[in-house]
Amino acid sequence: MRDFEELEGLNETETSDANAAIDDNDDDDANFKPINCNTLSAADVSYEMQQRQLEATGFPDADREALQKAFDAEFKANLEEQKAKRREGKRRAALQAGLQKRRMMMEKTLQEEQDDLATNHQVGMLLEMVKENMVEPSIRLDVNSISARVLAKAMWANSTITCLDLSSNGLNDHAGSYLARILKRNTTLKKIELDNNQLGSRSCLAFGESLRTNSSLIYLSLDSNPLMGESDDISGFRALSDSLRGNTTLTSLNLWRTTISAAGGSALASAVEENSTLLFCDVGHNRIEMSDMKRIADRLDANLATYEANERKRRQDLLTDAEREAQEQKAQESERKEKELALWLESRRAERAEARRLAEEEKILEVQAEAEALAKAMAAEREAKRKADEEAAAKKAAKAKKDKK
Repeated sequence: MRDFEELEGLNETETSDANAAIDDNDDDDANFKPINCNTLSAADVSYEMQQRQLEATGFPDADREALQKAFDAEFKANLEEQKAKRREGKRRAALQAGLQKRRMMMEKTLQEEQDDLATNHQVGMLLEMVKENMVEPSIRLDVNSISARVLAKAMWANSTITCLDLSSNGLNDHAGSYLARILKRNTTLKKIELDNNQLGSRSCLAFGESLRTNSSLIYLSLDSNPLMGESDDISGFRALSDSLRGNTTLTSLNLWRTTISAAGGSALASAVEENSTLLFCDVGHNRIEMSDMKRIADRLDANLATYEANERKRRQDLLTDAEREAQEQKAQESERKEKELALWLESRRAERAEARRLAEEEKILEVQAEAEALAKAMAAEREAKRKADEEAAAKKAAKAKKDKK
C-alpha cells in the first residue's frame, strides 16, 4: 500500500487532503450551538436548573433566561475543546474516506496490470527478470502504459540496469509519473530515454520530485513529449525546472519539441542559471524566448568550461598521482632490492663463517686423530719394549741359573 501511494504520488497529499476536508467555520453548523432553552419543556427547564443549582423564580421566562445564560457560559467555556474534537472527528473521517478511495484505486490498478500481463506472457516474464536483476545493464523495452507501471515497480528492486530506453511506446502521463518516481528509490539508473511518448504535466511534476533527491541519473531525454500541451498551467514543468536548482548529477537533459511555452522557458532559464553541473540541454523547437535560450546557453557554456577545467585538473592530478605512485613503487623496489642484497650478503657471510667453522672443526678432529694415532703408536712401542725387556730379563735369568748348575 505504501509503495502504491508513493508511486501514485499520494504520500505528499494525504494529510493536506484530510485537512482540506475540514471546515473550521463551525458557527454556521446548527448542531454546534448552545442549547436553546425555548426548545425545552417546563419540566426539562426545572431539571436543568436543579442540576446547576439555580433557584427557580416561579416566572417561566425569567427561569428560561437564567438557564440560557448558564448554557451560554458552559458552551463558551468548552467551545475550543468542542471545536477541536469536532475537527479531529472530521479529519479522521476524511482520512478514512481517503484510505478507502486509495484502496479502491489500488485494487483497480492492480487488476488492470494483472489483466494486461495475462494477455502478454512474454512481457510479464521480462518484467519479472528485471525485478530479479537477470537482464543486461542497457535495455530497450516495448511496453504499453499499463505494463510500464509494472516495470516501474520492478525497477525499484533492480540494481543492474543503468540505461533504460522506453522511447516510442505511446506511454501516457500516468505511466510517465510512475516511471519518474523510479528515481526516488533506484540508485543505479544513469540514463533514461522516454522520447516520443505522451508524457505531460503530471510526469514533469513527478520528475521534479524525484530529481530533488536522486543522485545517480546523468542523462534524461523527454524529446517529443507534450510536457505542457496546450495548457497555460506551468506548475508541472516549473517543478521539473526547479529541481535543477539543487540537482548535482544530471549532465544532459533533452527537451526538444516538448511544447514549452514562453513562461515555461523563463522558469527553465531561471533554474538552469542556478545549476552548476548541467552540460547539455536541448530546448529547440519550442516557444521559448530567444533571451531565455541565451540565458540557458550562457549557463551551459559556463558549466562546460568549468567541467573541462575540472577534467583537466583531474587528469593532471591523476597523472601526478600516477607519477608519485611510480616513484614510490620505484623507491620501494629499490629498497626491496637493497634489502634482498643485504640479506644475500648476510647469508653469504653466514655460509662462509659456517664453512670456516666446519673446516676448523675438521682440522681439530684431524689433529685429535693424529694425536690419538701417535699416542697409540707410542703405547705400542712401549709395550713392545716392555715385552722385549721382559724376554731379555727372562733369558738372562735362565742363563744365570744354568751357569750355577
